[in-house]
Amino acid sequence: MTLSYDYHKILKSEFRRDLLWFEEEFDLLFNGKSILTEQEKSLANQILNVLSETINAYPNEKLLTELVYTLNNIEKKHPEIS
Repeated sequence: MTLSYDYHKILKSEFRRDLLWFEEEFDLLFNGKSILTEQEKSLANQILNVLSETINAYPNEKLLTELVYTLNNIEKKHPEIS
């Protein structure tokens, strides 16, 4: 008996799910705040930097495109952070 699965398909699915979770959590932290303290801005930028650094961990172009899309989405929704 063998277990058959598409490892790459599972990774892509997990990656997409994690990106969605990340964006939702970021929104929970920073939505509704028109003015952020310097500490909040610093925290937001640290979080985005960590997410940006994952680019180096994923050589798959489609996943990178989704990561960039998520980062751009967050920056559009939260211009006060930039």
